[in-house]
Amino acid sequence: MLRRVKLMNPFEIVQDRIAPDRPQPQPVEPKVVNRTARATPVCAACGSDDIICHATAQWSNEAQEWQLANTFNQPARCNTCHSDCNLVWLTLN
Repeated sequence: MLRRVKLMNPFEIVQDRIAPDRPQPQPVEPKVVNRTARATPVCAACGSDDIICHATAQWSNEAQEWQLANTFNQPARCNTCHSDCNLVWLTLN
């Protein structure tokens, strides 16, 4: 039996916190939290927003848009300081 699952952006996945004394009848699926404020990732070293990340996108018939499918567990790369970078998320006005 095939199960249809909506594609999710892994940057928006938040795991539920479950109390250890509470029995778990079924595995908990990650929930998607839509960010209310707009934000942009920048390089933690130089502050540039010229960031790339190798990823795969998959078309969603339900949402009618390309959605992030996988980032291959690779670091983001800054095109300004030419290094692998940690990301800092800045809120946009």
